[in-house]
Amino acid sequence: MAFTNEKLTSEQAGEFNSLKIKRPIFGFGRIIREIDMELPWYWTIDKERKMYLMPTSRDRDYPDERVFIFVWNNKNYLVQFNVSFENGYTVVWNIPKKYLINNLFPYCTEENFLDDLREALIVYGVSGDPDNSDEKCSTKCNF
Repeated sequence: MAFTNEKLTSEQAGEFNSLKIKRPIFGFGRIIREIDMELPWYWTIDKERKMYLMPTSRDRDYPDERVFIFVWNNKNYLVQFNVSFENGYTVVWNIPKKYLINNLFPYCTEENFLDDLREALIVYGVSGDPDNSDEKCSTKCNF
């Protein structure tokens, strides 16, 4: 099965809570603490392979740096990418320009990790919101 952007159902909310995910709180370009992640409204999910991509908080001083939780092989990875746009219609995910997290790209060296993460980001697009998908917008990853 492939990744899709979905609103969480009540059943998925229970699944999310079982993951016990922590999310970072940013300030001054770094993580200042971590807290339990609140239930997201939606996520990018591959149900069959039990992989999830969810955005976390941002640092207002670095608005083009986006941090996500990527659940892969039952492990939670904090990953970061710089977002830019080409021609107004293409979302481009790049290696960070300013790291806000302690983990550095490629975040995991296990086989298929980057391929799966790339696939999730392409489906996530600009917001991951299934109600706001724009067919004119495309996504690419520069990693």
